[in-house]
Amino acid sequence: MNSGSYTLNFVHYSDGEKAHQTSARYMDSEFEAVGFQEEFRADYVAPFVSQAVVKIAMKFEEKIDIKINGTVMIIGSIQEVILHQKLIGSDGFINLSDASVLVSCGLDAYFKSAPLGRFTYAKPDKWTVKI
Repeated sequence: MNSGSYTLNFVHYSDGEKAHQTSARYMDSEFEAVGFQEEFRADYVAPFVSQAVVKIAMKFEEKIDIKINGTVMIIGSIQEVILHQKLIGSDGFINLSDASVLVSCGLDAYFKSAPLGRFTYAKPDKWTVKI
């Protein structure tokens, strides 16, 4: 985080073990340790995962120490989102399920994404419907 930038990378569910292993505290590159390829772009210091379906460049904004459990929350601002155009629908919706993106839950659980549906905007006086 010394560079002031970092990346968020959405990988295919088949890379779940590698993705989880990157959470280990490596002294050197976690990319090399788990078999991900680094991808560098001219405008960003932090590397992206070359194999990622969605790549998000982030700018570090703030670090918040959470004393109750000894963790840290990192706040960042999105600088750029890189993804395949085929994932973007005519209405701008990005369908991550079509890309078989890995979904995480908690510290150690991972899932394949499957769509439940899309719904109209929720309002207190009108029940939402599937679109």
